[in-house]
Amino acid sequence: MSENRKRIAIRVGQEPPISESWLGRHAPYILLLAFLYYCTQIAIEILGDRPGLYAMLPIVATSLVVLMVAVVIGLALRVFGQVVRRASGTAILRNILGEPSWWRTWYPRALRRPASVWDRLPAALKVARTAIWLGWLLLPAGMILVVFVLPTFQSVYASLGFEFPVMLRAYTTAVTVGGYVLPLIILAALVQATRWHARHGLRRFVAFNALFSVSQDFWRDTDARRLLRPLAATRSPG
Repeated sequence: MSENRKRIAIRVGQEPPISESWLGRHAPYILLLAFLYYCTQIAIEILGDRPGLYAMLPIVATSLVVLMVAVVIGLALRVFGQVVRRASGTAILRNILGEPSWWRTWYPRALRRPASVWDRLPAALKVARTAIWLGWLLLPAGMILVVFVLPTFQSVYASLGFEFPVMLRAYTTAVTVGGYVLPLIILAALVQATRWHARHGLRRFVAFNALFSVSQDFWRDTDARRLLRPLAATRSPG
């Protein structure tokens, strides 16, 4: 965006759009590649030396490694480009690890988006947003893994005489517990939103949307701003 367009955006009360960080763009794909690579290793152990599909699995695994290496090279080139343009270390760090636009809970203060209102949110809203957000991240894909995928992996490990990895056991436990706890959390959050509706005179939709929205326009242009603490009261860590 040109400087003139930035000035116009600020003049009409809008923040100029902020480009997504490298992490925001690539984190979901990196996690997917890592999981697929892990699956191919398990499949290789299951199939042993059988012909057919087994012959393709090492090729698939190598292709996934090449893709992950390409991601790392892309990251290195992006950092190099920032260095060539003489960007500051802070700017480079924010460009690479800055808060993704899809993130909805706590993030390191130095890496947050400039429009973040996290420090000004009441404690109850921080807790509710974090619990719901982690639940949404964990459960949809997590339940599929726990019900259909991880039991197969567990059987394979047992047949090979290996103990199921602690990380996967912890993940299974967390997803199982989350499946029971998340509905209770959502119910508690809805009750809290109803209290905000009554206490602050918020519209029900606004009170509910406060549990999810990170849009600066939402917090500036709706009644949700009544929930925000004054700027002078936001000096506490985190």
